[in-house]
Amino acid sequence: GQIQASLRLSLGMRAIVAYDDADYCGETDSMSSTGNKAVCTGRVPFSFDLELGYGIARKIDLIAEFRIGIENDFTSTFTGAGDGPRMFHFSPGARFFFSDAKTMKLFTTAQVVFDFAGYKDAAGNDRGADFGVRNLNGLWLDLDRAYGFYAYVGETATFGRWLLTELELGAGVSARFR
Repeated sequence: GQIQASLRLSLGMRAIVAYDDADYCGETDSMSSTGNKAVCTGRVPFSFDLELGYGIARKIDLIAEFRIGIENDFTSTFTGAGDGPRMFHFSPGARFFFSDAKTMKLFTTAQVVFDFAGYKDAAGNDRGADFGVRNLNGLWLDLDRAYGFYAYVGETATFGRWLLTELELGAGVSARFR
Protein backbone atom coordinates (compact mmCIF):
# COMPACT_ATOMS: atom_id res chain seq x y z
CA GLY A 1 0.00 0.00 0.00
CA GLN A 2 2.96 2.38 -0.28
CA ILE A 3 3.49 4.97 -3.00
CA GLN A 4 7.03 5.13 -4.34
CA ALA A 5 8.94 7.79 -6.30
CA SER A 6 12.35 7.17 -7.79
CA LEU A 7 15.05 8.99 -9.76
CA ARG A 8 17.84 7.17 -11.57
CA LEU A 9 20.73 7.71 -13.97
CA SER A 10 22.31 5.16 -16.27
CA LEU A 11 25.02 4.57 -18.84
CA GLY A 12 24.32 2.30 -21.75
CA MET A 13 25.25 0.85 -25.10
CA ARG A 14 22.90 0.12 -27.98
CA ALA A 15 22.63 -1.49 -31.39
CA ILE A 16 20.17 -0.38 -34.06
CA VAL A 17 19.32 -2.52 -37.08
CA ALA A 18 17.33 -0.58 -39.69
CA TYR A 19 14.63 -2.51 -41.54
CA ASP A 20 15.45 -0.65 -44.77
CA ASP A 21 18.99 0.01 -46.05
CA ALA A 22 17.97 3.58 -46.92
CA ASP A 23 17.22 4.36 -43.25
CA TYR A 24 19.97 6.24 -41.43
CA CYS A 25 20.59 4.89 -37.91
CA GLY A 26 23.35 7.25 -36.82
CA GLU A 27 26.43 5.97 -38.70
CA THR A 28 27.66 5.90 -42.30
CA ASP A 29 29.41 3.19 -44.32
CA SER A 30 31.19 4.14 -47.55
CA MET A 31 31.05 0.49 -48.68
CA SER A 32 27.22 0.46 -48.56
CA SER A 33 25.18 1.37 -51.66
CA THR A 34 23.08 3.84 -49.60
CA GLY A 35 25.97 5.20 -47.54
CA ASN A 36 24.26 4.08 -44.34
CA LYS A 37 25.50 1.42 -41.97
CA ALA A 38 23.33 -1.69 -41.69
CA VAL A 39 23.94 -1.97 -37.93
CA CYS A 40 24.74 1.08 -35.83
CA THR A 41 26.30 0.64 -32.40
CA GLY A 42 27.25 3.16 -29.77
CA ARG A 43 26.44 4.86 -26.53
CA VAL A 44 22.85 5.63 -25.53
CA PRO A 45 22.31 9.42 -25.20
CA PHE A 46 22.42 10.57 -21.58
CA SER A 47 19.02 10.74 -19.91
CA PHE A 48 17.39 10.27 -16.52
CA ASP A 49 14.43 8.21 -15.42
CA LEU A 50 11.58 9.22 -13.15
CA GLU A 51 9.49 6.41 -11.75
CA LEU A 52 6.25 6.26 -9.82
CA GLY A 53 5.16 3.06 -8.16
CA TYR A 54 2.50 1.55 -5.93
CA GLY A 55 2.96 -1.53 -3.78
CA ILE A 56 0.07 -3.88 -4.57
CA ALA A 57 1.61 -6.70 -2.49
CA ARG A 58 4.53 -7.10 -0.10
CA LYS A 59 6.86 -8.07 -2.96
CA ILE A 60 5.16 -6.55 -6.03
CA ASP A 61 5.04 -2.91 -7.17
CA LEU A 62 3.15 -1.54 -10.15
CA ILE A 63 5.44 1.01 -11.81
CA ALA A 64 5.30 3.77 -14.42
CA GLU A 65 8.70 4.94 -15.67
CA PHE A 66 9.39 8.09 -17.69
CA ARG A 67 12.77 8.41 -19.48
CA ILE A 68 13.65 12.00 -20.31
CA GLY A 69 16.62 12.78 -22.54
CA ILE A 70 19.20 15.35 -21.54
CA GLU A 71 21.44 14.84 -24.57
CA ASN A 72 20.30 14.93 -28.21
CA ASP A 73 20.45 11.77 -30.32
CA PHE A 74 21.53 11.52 -33.96
CA THR A 75 19.81 13.62 -36.62
CA SER A 76 17.75 12.24 -39.52
CA THR A 77 20.66 12.31 -42.01
CA PHE A 78 24.42 11.96 -41.83
CA THR A 79 24.86 15.67 -42.61
CA GLY A 80 24.12 16.32 -38.92
CA ALA A 81 22.18 19.49 -39.70
CA GLY A 82 20.06 20.49 -36.72
CA ASP A 83 19.61 18.76 -33.41
CA GLY A 84 18.40 15.19 -33.12
CA PRO A 85 15.55 14.18 -30.83
CA ARG A 86 15.81 13.65 -27.10
CA MET A 87 14.78 10.38 -25.49
CA PHE A 88 11.23 10.19 -24.20
CA HIS A 89 9.91 6.78 -23.14
CA PHE A 90 6.96 5.70 -21.06
CA SER A 91 7.36 2.22 -19.57
CA PRO A 92 4.58 0.82 -17.38
CA GLY A 93 5.04 -2.56 -15.72
CA ALA A 94 5.71 -4.36 -12.45
CA ARG A 95 8.70 -4.84 -10.14
CA PHE A 96 9.13 -8.11 -8.24
CA PHE A 97 11.27 -8.34 -5.11
CA PHE A 98 12.86 -11.57 -3.86
CA SER A 99 15.68 -12.82 -1.61
CA ASP A 100 14.99 -10.40 1.26
CA ALA A 101 17.89 -10.08 3.70
CA LYS A 102 16.89 -7.41 6.23
CA THR A 103 17.78 -4.21 4.35
CA MET A 104 18.86 -5.76 1.02
CA LYS A 105 16.82 -7.48 -1.65
CA LEU A 106 17.03 -8.43 -5.30
CA PHE A 107 14.49 -7.26 -7.86
CA THR A 108 13.47 -7.70 -11.47
CA THR A 109 10.96 -5.82 -13.61
CA ALA A 110 8.70 -6.65 -16.52
CA GLN A 111 7.79 -3.57 -18.54
CA VAL A 112 6.33 -2.49 -21.87
CA VAL A 113 8.09 0.44 -23.61
CA PHE A 114 6.42 3.20 -25.61
CA ASP A 115 9.12 5.38 -27.22
CA PHE A 116 7.92 8.83 -28.27
CA ALA A 117 11.31 10.33 -29.26
CA GLY A 118 10.81 12.46 -32.36
CA TYR A 119 12.99 10.64 -34.90
CA LYS A 120 12.58 11.76 -38.51
CA ASP A 121 13.50 10.12 -41.80
CA ALA A 122 15.75 11.75 -44.44
CA ALA A 123 12.73 13.57 -45.94
CA GLY A 124 11.90 15.10 -42.55
CA ASN A 125 8.82 12.91 -41.95
CA ASP A 126 8.10 11.69 -38.43
CA ARG A 127 9.02 8.03 -37.91
CA GLY A 128 6.24 7.66 -35.33
CA ALA A 129 6.28 5.99 -31.95
CA ASP A 130 8.16 2.78 -31.17
CA PHE A 131 7.22 -0.04 -28.81
CA GLY A 132 8.96 -2.94 -27.11
CA VAL A 133 9.88 -4.56 -23.81
CA ARG A 134 12.17 -3.64 -20.91
CA ASN A 135 13.65 -5.40 -17.91
CA LEU A 136 15.75 -4.22 -14.96
CA ASN A 137 17.54 -6.61 -12.58
CA GLY A 138 19.19 -5.20 -9.51
CA LEU A 139 20.11 -4.98 -5.86
CA TRP A 140 18.01 -2.76 -3.57
CA LEU A 141 19.33 -1.36 -0.27
CA ASP A 142 16.82 0.14 2.17
CA LEU A 143 18.48 2.66 4.48
CA ASP A 144 15.14 3.26 6.16
CA ARG A 145 11.56 2.17 5.61
CA ALA A 146 10.97 5.43 3.72
CA TYR A 147 14.01 5.56 1.40
CA GLY A 148 16.67 3.48 -0.27
CA PHE A 149 19.20 3.13 -3.07
CA TYR A 150 19.57 0.57 -5.80
CA ALA A 151 21.89 -0.50 -8.62
CA TYR A 152 20.74 -2.35 -11.70
CA VAL A 153 21.46 -3.79 -15.13
CA GLY A 154 18.75 -3.15 -17.70
CA GLU A 155 17.82 -4.47 -21.12
CA THR A 156 15.47 -2.85 -23.61
CA ALA A 157 14.33 -4.01 -27.06
CA THR A 158 12.02 -2.06 -29.38
CA PHE A 159 10.64 -3.19 -32.73
CA GLY A 160 8.59 -0.45 -34.45
CA ARG A 161 10.84 1.95 -36.36
CA TRP A 162 13.85 -0.39 -36.32
CA LEU A 163 15.18 -3.21 -34.17
CA LEU A 164 16.88 -1.54 -31.23
CA THR A 165 18.56 -3.27 -28.29
CA GLU A 166 20.06 -1.48 -25.30
CA LEU A 167 22.09 -2.65 -22.34
CA GLU A 168 22.53 -0.26 -19.42
CA LEU A 169 24.02 -0.01 -15.94
CA GLY A 170 22.57 2.44 -13.49
CA ALA A 171 21.80 3.55 -9.97
CA GLY A 172 18.80 5.17 -8.37
CA VAL A 173 17.34 6.61 -5.21
CA SER A 174 13.81 5.88 -4.05
CA ALA A 175 11.42 7.36 -1.52
CA ARG A 176 8.25 5.68 -0.23
CA PHE A 177 5.17 7.25 1.31
CA ARG A 178 2.09 5.82 3.00
